[in-house]
Amino acid sequence: MNKYFDSHFNKEIVTIYPGEYYASSGPEMISTVLGSCISIALFDEENKIGGINHFMLARDTSLDQAQGEQLMGKFGEYAIDLLINDLKAKGASIKNLQAKVFGGSNVFNQPANTGAQVGEVNIKFAFDYLEHLHIPVIKSNTGGNLPRKIFFDPETAKVYMKYINNGNFEGDSLQKKEESYIETIKIAEVKNLFPDD
Repeated sequence: MNKYFDSHFNKEIVTIYPGEYYASSGPEMISTVLGSCISIALFDEENKIGGINHFMLARDTSLDQAQGEQLMGKFGEYAIDLLINDLKAKGASIKNLQAKVFGGSNVFNQPANTGAQVGEVNIKFAFDYLEHLHIPVIKSNTGGNLPRKIFFDPETAKVYMKYINNGNFEGDSLQKKEESYIETIKIAEVKNLFPDD
């Protein structure tokens, strides 16, 4: 996590990275960069509390219990609940929560006939899990081939988003980081993450 002052928004920006989440009711914004990762912005408009997470993979298929605690936020199945618990602790009401979903691009540029792609699996998981929790998704921008940068304002629930060109340094760097992370945790093939499909 990193904090800095942004003169464009005239606010503190809290930047989160894969596996992190952040919730706030204060005058600050939360930012992250997404490739095949997903960020879910959850917010309680009535109490003006919101937050986002940033998860890389839908499910934990490879970590043993000893390691799982450190890396839980990198998996959607934990990241959503971690954010909800933080929002509740800060005074949000679960019944008021609404969601906005971003990310899940095909930054690896894999052809569609190569089986499920990381981004596609992440998108499906995010929408299915939120439906299971009865949290309505009121806005989303997912899929495609370009990475995204988002800024979320917890007080207003507004999300500002821009695409990052795949040809620039930041996009190349993001793809390498994602490839390295997936290799590090020795993930099973993505198509096996949803065995019941």
